[in-house]
Amino acid sequence: MTLQGLAAQAPRSPSRRLWRCWVWLLLLPGPAAALTLKDVQVVGVDGDARRNIELALSLSRIPPTQLLSEQRLAYLLGEAPEQARQALQPLGYYLAEVEVDSRRVGDAVSVRVQVRTGPPVRVQQLGLGIDGPGGEDPVLRRQLARFAPGRGEVLHHGRYEASKTAIERQLAARGYFAATRSQARVEVEPAAGRADIALRWSSGERYRIGAVQFEGNPFRPGLLEALVDWPDNSAFDEERLLQLQRRLFDLDYFSAVEVRALPEQDDGLVRPVLVDLLPAKRSRYRAGLRYGSDTGAGINAGYERRWLNTRGHKWASELAISERLQEVGSQYRIPAFARGGWYSLQAGLRDERLPELHTRLLQLVGNRSGRWRDWQWLAGLHWQRERYPGDGLDPDFRYVTLVYPALSLQWSRSDDPLYPRRGRAVSAELRGGSHVLGSDVDFVQLRVEGRWLQPLGERYRLLLRAEAGTTGSDNFADLPPSLRFFAGGDRSVRGYGYKRIGLAADEGPGGGRHLLVGSV
Repeated sequence: MTLQGLAAQAPRSPSRRLWRCWVWLLLLPGPAAALTLKDVQVVGVDGDARRNIELALSLSRIPPTQLLSEQRLAYLLGEAPEQARQALQPLGYYLAEVEVDSRRVGDAVSVRVQVRTGPPVRVQQLGLGIDGPGGEDPVLRRQLARFAPGRGEVLHHGRYEASKTAIERQLAARGYFAATRSQARVEVEPAAGRADIALRWSSGERYRIGAVQFEGNPFRPGLLEALVDWPDNSAFDEERLLQLQRRLFDLDYFSAVEVRALPEQDDGLVRPVLVDLLPAKRSRYRAGLRYGSDTGAGINAGYERRWLNTRGHKWASELAISERLQEVGSQYRIPAFARGGWYSLQAGLRDERLPELHTRLLQLVGNRSGRWRDWQWLAGLHWQRERYPGDGLDPDFRYVTLVYPALSLQWSRSDDPLYPRRGRAVSAELRGGSHVLGSDVDFVQLRVEGRWLQPLGERYRLLLRAEAGTTGSDNFADLPPSLRFFAGGDRSVRGYGYKRIGLAADEGPGGGRHLLVGSV
């Protein structure tokens, strides 16, 4: 059997259908009371096969309250076997056997559809290819390699169509706008249980990205243009446009961002890019009540000026007051878009009251953030003055000043930024202080954390998390609590209070030199 684009198997001839319906009618008794369809059961198959049959059966669409004549019921029962067989073909089952039985209790009819799928049709030959420059494109070659169903796999129509569509979308995303499908042929031999697939495209020439124009922004020329990180007349790649859109959204200047390629220019191979921007409200206020098992009940408030001037500078302040934590902070940021980040200066005061530990911290930080490949990085210089309780020999508060540089890296990948079901993330931070910089304590500290998220069925997720840290210092007893390791709380070891693991320690105010935590 030859199918073009996976058309369904040819239905049985109309004469056979009419003959079968006349047989049903001849076997029926004379006029009787109207009937109702109590239920329709499909047995012998599960999953997609059962769902397809239930959707295909005309019987399944009859509500229990609808009255049926004997003739109408006979017609629906006669159609059911062919409808069930047709519903199984998209899943690769072309030789299914279907039996339909009906039972009556008074005027109520129950129908049972017994299905035996038989052996599925499997792909024997698979011929795929792209002619033209697109045939050498590594991204398109990988897309072809992922085509499903592959050799030896069941001829699943849905997977076939999805794979074909994915290749054509990738051709457009890579700039082959003149691509055409030159061959699409599927040959099916149900009796032999085999299918041969032949698919080819002609890519045509690849288009290039033209000039990028920004409209609707209040900033001076050149500021947003620094976010365009590809050379002029680069080969067209839709992913670059999507990345530009994400970067513009991440700036938090705009409430709407649309990045689109315009029709080609005169030479026919250049697509200019227009970026339409809608500025957000310039000032943003936040206020609310809060409760967390770590901090207790509290309130928080904040103010942010999304941009202060045409250079895109930002300023924000935050206040949070809760039972165990009070903090206030302010941050000033300057764009550094040529490297995909910011310069920032921030100041903050933090007062934390835990059982057996009351600390107060004043901190000034100068940071530079950026992006390297898929990694977000942050480098900064910290100055902090911390007050915390002394030990048994020194019951009064102790004061420590620390000056230290710090470098942190973050990498993540997920299937959804808001509610991921599958993803991975890694973060690491290295910091160290020295008397040479004005720090009261010499130390080096490294902390690493990893997360792995995996779906379990349709409703559940498995989250694995591991965290490790270590501190090197000849004067660890002089290191303040903010630079020591603790565990416990809803984001650490659940079942223990916030930072309760590590409070009882022999050196100074508690906390550990090292940390190793894993959770499932």
